[in-house]
This record gives sequence, C-alpha cells and structure tokens, in this order.
Amino acid sequence: MTDTVSPRAATEGTWALPLLALAPLTAIRLLADPSAPWPIISWGIFALAVSLVAIGWAAVFRHGMGRPAARGTCILVHVVLVWHFISLVQQ
Repeated sequence: MTDTVSPRAATEGTWALPLLALAPLTAIRLLADPSAPWPIISWGIFALAVSLVAIGWAAVFRHGMGRPAARGTCILVHVVLVWHFISLVQQ
C-alpha cells in the first residue's frame, strides 16, 4: 500500500509550534512562584498558542491530517491548552 498523505498535510510539526509556545508557560508555572506581571504574560503566551492551534486546524481543513503521530501530537497540544486555560481562569 502507498501512503496517500498530501505533502502539505498537517504533521507533527504543525502541532509542535503551539507546544513550543506553551513550554515556557508550563515551566514557569511548575517551577517558579508567579510574580505580579505573570497573568498578563501568561494570557499573551496563551493567545499566541491558541492562534498557532487555529493555524494548525486551518492546515488540517485545507490539506488533511498527516500520519497517526500527528493525531497524537494534536491531542497532546489540546490537552495542554485546556490545562493552561483552566489554570489561567482559576488564577
């Protein structure tokens, strides 16, 4: 069988960008005591990650999803995004 995935399909890299944007947010939240400007910075990074996820979904709607590993990365980024949203709202 041949792989019929479009060369422009959403791959793991598509979903890795939002995870990279959320990595500093996660590290600071878990390892440090947030300071006063922290909520503003957190919402800014969160908005960047949400926009990168929206760009990823646009790629999925246009070109389809890549390999099964891309689906796993997609699920991971959405779980982390929801966790951060809940954390930010409770802050």
